[in-house]
Order: sequence, then C-alpha cells, then structure tokens
Amino acid sequence: MAFAALQKYEEALDTCTFALKVDGNWGRFSPALAWLQRGILLSGLTQYEQAIIAYDRTLLLQPKDSLTLAYRCEAFTKLNQNEPAIDSCDRALAGNGKWGDKTAAFAWINRGVAHRQLKQWEKAIADYDRAINIEPNDPLTWAAQGFVFEKLARFNESLTSYDRALQISPKFSLALVGRCTMLNQLTQYKEALEACEQSLQGDGNWIETGPAQAWNQRGKALTGLEKYEEALASANRAVGIKPDYPEAWSDRGAILWYLRKYEEALDSTQRSIQLNPNNAKAWLNQGIVLRAMGQPEEALKTYDKALQLDPTDAETWVNQSVALLDLGRLQAALSATDNALRFNPKSFMGWYNRGVALVKLRQYQEAFLAYEKAAKVKPDSADALTGLGISLFFLKRYPDAVLTLQAALKLNPNQGLAQEALKNGDAAANKKIIAVTLLCTGSAKCDRYAPRVCSHSTKSSSAETPNRALPSGSSWGREEWDLRSGCFSGVRSGWVRTAIATHQESATKPQDPTD
Repeated sequence: MAFAALQKYEEALDTCTFALKVDGNWGRFSPALAWLQRGILLSGLTQYEQAIIAYDRTLLLQPKDSLTLAYRCEAFTKLNQNEPAIDSCDRALAGNGKWGDKTAAFAWINRGVAHRQLKQWEKAIADYDRAINIEPNDPLTWAAQGFVFEKLARFNESLTSYDRALQISPKFSLALVGRCTMLNQLTQYKEALEACEQSLQGDGNWIETGPAQAWNQRGKALTGLEKYEEALASANRAVGIKPDYPEAWSDRGAILWYLRKYEEALDSTQRSIQLNPNNAKAWLNQGIVLRAMGQPEEALKTYDKALQLDPTDAETWVNQSVALLDLGRLQAALSATDNALRFNPKSFMGWYNRGVALVKLRQYQEAFLAYEKAAKVKPDSADALTGLGISLFFLKRYPDAVLTLQAALKLNPNQGLAQEALKNGDAAANKKIIAVTLLCTGSAKCDRYAPRVCSHSTKSSSAETPNRALPSGSSWGREEWDLRSGCFSGVRSGWVRTAIATHQESATKPQDPTD
C-alpha cells in the first residue's frame, strides 16, 4: 500500500503477489485485502481485465463488499463494458456500505460514466446528482455533469456546472476548457477566448483530450471573432499536439473554408473522417467545402452521410437546402428547411432559406412569413430585411417594401440585393405606389379608383402638372386631381421618399365611414 501511495505500481504489485504466496497467516486481516489492492494496482497500470479477475477473487471472500464492487464497476467502464459496470455499481450501492476512504459517491460517479458511455444522458445526470448530494465539493463530478448537459445541448446548465467546478477549484483546466466550449456554443466568443487561455495556464488536469481541446476551442473562439489567421494557428497547435483528434481536424477545415483555402480545407475534413467516419460534423464541414468549390452534387452526398449519422442536426438540413437551391430542386430545398425548423424552430438560416425557396416558387405570402420569422430571430440582419422587402414588392405592398429595404440598407449600406431591389422596385411600382401614398388622404375611395387613375396618367407623354383640366367623366374633385398631378410629377422626379412620408402622415387621418 505504501508503494501504491508513491505510485510505484510495479513494486506494489510484486509485494501483493508475494503476500498472497506466503504462509497464509493474515492475523486480523484477510487475503481479500491483498486481492483488492492487487486489483487497484492493476487498474493503475491500465490492465483492467486482470484487475477484474483480482476483484472477483476478493468477492469470493467478501461477496457484498461495496468498495470492491465499485472498483470493479470502474474497471468495466474503462473497458467500455457498460452493462456489467452498471450491475456492479448497483450491487455496490446495495452492499455492505463499507467504502474505505471513499463514499457511495464513488459508485454513483462510475454508474454515471457507464450511462454516459451508453448515451443515456438523463440517467447520467441523475447519477451525478446523487454523487454531488454526497460530495458537493468534488469539482470533477461537477465537470462531468457539465459535459453531459453539453451533449443534451443544455448549454446554460452545462455552463453552470462548469462554473460550480471552478468555484471549488479555480485553476481546474478541464472545467475551464468546458466553460470555453459552452461560451463558444452561446456565441460569447470574447469570454470563450479568455476561458480557453486560462485553461492553458491552469492545473493541467485535462483527463482525455489534453490541452489540444483548449487550443481547438481557442481557434473556434477566434473564428467567431473573425480572426481567421490566428484561429488557424491555434487549430494547427491542436492537431500538432494530438494528431488523432478528429474534431480538431474538422474544425480546422472550417477555418480554412473561411480563409477560402478550399483544397486545404477539404484535406483537413477528409483527415477527420479517416480518423472517425462516424463524425457527423466532419461530413457536414466537408459538404460546405465542396459546395464552395462548385460541387453541389458531391456536397449533397456528404450532407446525406451526415444526416444518416445525426438526422436531428438542423445545421446540416439548412446546408442541404442551400445545395438543393443551387441545383434548382426547389421543393426538396423547401422540405429540407422544414426539417431544419422541426429540430430548431429558432434557426435563422432555416427561416431565411425557406423564404428563398418560397420566393422562387412564387409563393410570396408564405415567403413573407418566413422572412418575418427570420427577422424576429435576428433583428439586425440586413439579409432578412432584404428578403422581407422583396416579398413585399411581389405582394404589391410597395410602400412597406421600400421602407423595409431602406431599413436593410441602414443596417448594411453594401447590401447589393436591397440596392437592386429598390432600383428595380421603384420602376415597377410607379403606377401604384405614388397613387396610394400621395392621392390617398384617408379616403376609402382611393383604394377603388387610384389604380385606374394612375394607369390613365401613365399614358400621357408629358409630366402631369397641377391645374390641368379634369378628364371627361372623372369622379375626382379639383383638389384630388391636383394631388394626382403632383403625384406623377413626383414619380418622374424620383420623389419616392416624399410619397412614402405623405402616405405615413395620411395613414393617421380618420376615414370617412360614409365615403
């Protein structure tokens, strides 16, 4: 036991073996103690199958020993034999309650590991909760629970668990990198970058992925901050430290895509897939790169593979819809957006791409509703407002269309589609937009007659001027006719903003219910 405390496992193992071979005079002790220590030492040497044999020998002498059964459970989890692990942990919890220098939390933690490896996330969370109730100040358990919340995409709860671990152990590298990962998921990139850099200066307790995860997540934070060259340098460190890290190769491919280094990006995603063919994210990233390289058909194949592995990923469905739009397969693209929104009703790109598909299908009212949803998800998106404005033009809601497109240009003066839509829209709307805005002074009569009057005016070869003679049979009065004349002078002078302002002012005037 003294050798084990000094982590001199080979010497300790030799001593245990010798003890089991001598005269059998154990005094007040039992050979079960030697067998248990032998199992613990073999586990320390990662010889888990031999360790289980030693634990089984212990249990022949003490069948209900809780501590032995919990260690046996741990060894099974190391071998990824999760069903016998859970059985052994259950027996430990129902055993004699003798835990040595540990507590029942040891069994609950190992049971949580087994459920986690079986992807039974809710059961794992419950197990960790039981462990935390017994040992509330164990940072490793809090971090393990944070990891499970992450898998359930419950990012705020995950962040809370990591933060609790850091309250107990402020320099715990594993919790710091977990915190960085969650902040990246929550698009809080500046805070994520700080957490990742703290993790690299932490206590060095990383468990599995080591500092490679911190460098990889640091690269993702820098990508979110649009610092792509720095992000690539960080990603290169990640794969340099751990060349068999598939997630890092995949994320590196995404950074190279941002840098438009498509061939290198493709090589990086392919490397990720070689390391783990079941990594859905790598297949998704490869599809994005292939589409950027002008290969939408090949991109579709990789999206299909990603969806076979994870059919609930909204991001993959969104990207599939883009490739289908490229190929003109509009109904299929619309179905892909439906799937994206089924799994993530707040997907901005899901609603936006749905609007694109519906406009192409000439379903303008539905397109309007889709773009409206997109704008609610991301109110500062010039693209969403541009789509909304275009759908309004097609719905012949010209004043609203112009205002919406102008709002898009305020957000992004370089939004080319909004500029083009306004330019073309002004010409297309000349017949009705100004009639509705300048002629209408709150009268319901306007809605019935303005289109006909405007249509008549556009046949004139010269600009209308006030005080012209009323046309024969006109139902309009002098004031309205003068407004109409001024309206078309305004159209030909490009006074669209004046027209809209007049419309907005007149909209506040009460209508005559008898008109």
